[in-house]
Order: sequence, then C-alpha cells, then structure tokens
Amino acid sequence: MNDPSPTGSNLSIKFSNITSEDVLRLSVPVMVSFIINIIINSITCPLTVLLNVLVIMAVKRRPTLQSYANILLACLAATDVVSGLLVQPSFILHMFLKLLEVDDEDVEDVVVDIHDSALRGLLVCSSLHLMLVTYERIIAIKYTLNYFVIMTKKKLKIAVAVCWLLPIFSELFKDITGDSLFSNVLVALTLVSCVLFISISYLLLYRETRRHHKKMKTEQLPREEVERFTKEKKALKTSVFVVGAVLLCFFPSIVLLSLVFHFSLDVVVKSNLYVILLPFVRTSGMSNSFLNPLIYCLRHKEIRKFVFRFSTVQQVHPTH
Repeated sequence: MNDPSPTGSNLSIKFSNITSEDVLRLSVPVMVSFIINIIINSITCPLTVLLNVLVIMAVKRRPTLQSYANILLACLAATDVVSGLLVQPSFILHMFLKLLEVDDEDVEDVVVDIHDSALRGLLVCSSLHLMLVTYERIIAIKYTLNYFVIMTKKKLKIAVAVCWLLPIFSELFKDITGDSLFSNVLVALTLVSCVLFISISYLLLYRETRRHHKKMKTEQLPREEVERFTKEKKALKTSVFVVGAVLLCFFPSIVLLSLVFHFSLDVVVKSNLYVILLPFVRTSGMSNSFLNPLIYCLRHKEIRKFVFRFSTVQQVHPTH
C-alpha cells in the first residue's frame, strides 16, 4: 500500500491523504463536508447499482437492443455496477470512520485499500471500455462494408475479457509484491492513452460524418443507406454524451491534480481547502457511474421503457 501521508512522494490524489490531524484541525468544515458527501453517495449508490443492472437486463432481454454498440455500453454499465457495490460503499464507510474518530488503524487501512484498489482497477477497466466503444463507432462509420468482418462476437468477448483481466491482474500483483508502482503506472498510461485515442478518434469521426452529410446532399443515396447512417450517427451521439459525462465528472480531479503539480503536494495537502474539497472531487468522479444509465435512457427509447417499466406497472395497477 502506498504511503498515505501527505508528505509522501506519491502524487496520486488518494482519499487516504486526509489524516486524523486534518480532521481535528478543521473539525467543523471537514465534518460538514463528510456529512454532505455521505448523504450524496448514500442516495446515488443504490440508484447506481439498480439503474445499471436494469440497463444490462434491457440489452440482454431485448433482441432489438443487442447491437455491438449497445452490448459494449452494457459492458460499461457492468463497471458502473461494481463502482456502486465497492467504490462508493467503501468511500462512505471511510468517511464514517473519520467522523466517529475510530482509532483502529487496521480497519481503516483495509477500507482505504479496498477503496483505492477498486477505484484504480475501475479507472483502467472503464477507460479501456470507453476506448472499445469509440473503436466500434469508428468501424461502424468509417469502415461500414467491413464492419461485421472486423467486429465479431469472439473478438468482442476477448476484448472485454482483457479490459477486466488487466486491472485485476495489476491489483493482484500489487497485493502479492506490495509494490503499487506497476498499478499506478498502468492507471496513468491507460488514462493518457484513453484521452489521446478518443480525441483523435472523434476528430476522424467528425470529418467522416461531415463527408457523409455532403454526400447525402449532393447524391441520391438509397433509402437503406440513409437510414443506416442515421442509426449509426445516433449511436455515435450516445457515445459522445458518455465521454462528455466522464470529462465533466473528472474535471474537478484534473483541477486538483493541476494544483498539486503547480504548487507541490505538500503545499496543497496542507491547505485547508484541499481537506474540504477532496471528498467532493471523489464524489464527482464516482457520480459518473450514476449519470451513465441516465444517458442510456435519454438516448434509447426502448431502454428507457424497460428501465422505468416498474413505475408504469404501478400506475396502471395501483396497490390497494
């Protein structure tokens, strides 16, 4: 486990950087910050699990939703389920331990280790899934004729398996060796690669969609081709919304990391504002798992109907 103290050389923003001394130094503001974040996560945590499970069930049970694009979104929803089951609960428990001033360091270390390991693993897994979602859109729009040659069920299963096995292996390696360098390097490389890949990919996709639009205006294309392009463009917009939500939720983390690199870790950690804002930064990042299923429902009418079918049934058949 990395050195959790504020003076450690590790530049990763870990919730364990908030020590008992920080809580005592700013007892009222920090306690208020913890309580607000406990309330937010306690509300969104069960909803995150429920909504993402319903999205997965919708894709699995509705044949019309079983396109490769939707299957990959369902796989991304699976990572969000794990976030709601592990990352958020461990975060809530750690804040409770701080509020109650529990002095058992062994218990706190276990909770922090579970939270940090799950968060690191899911950062890698989710980033790889986002790259897969983007890659599928490139093949669908730019290489339409070879789509079903390049994208097959077997290749899809292998790619998704790698997305899960790589972070699991990384965390197991860290636990066995006690060295988290490989795990931290993997997270950094994956995040940088994800940002670069998605940025370049969407530039290419933007140019390709513009080309298709011009072609549709100047040429009399078959109706089937126009309908197919419209469908693929809608799926592309969904992936854009998903990526945009990720950037929005992790923007506070980027700002905090920028402050760390600009003013040095010691200066930022010792500042009062850091201790208060860090829980909100973490909550903002984790809220992405709650927003994703809402985006799927917004973009897919059939998923929306499936997810909210229980409320519809209750309205039609009210309980007596």
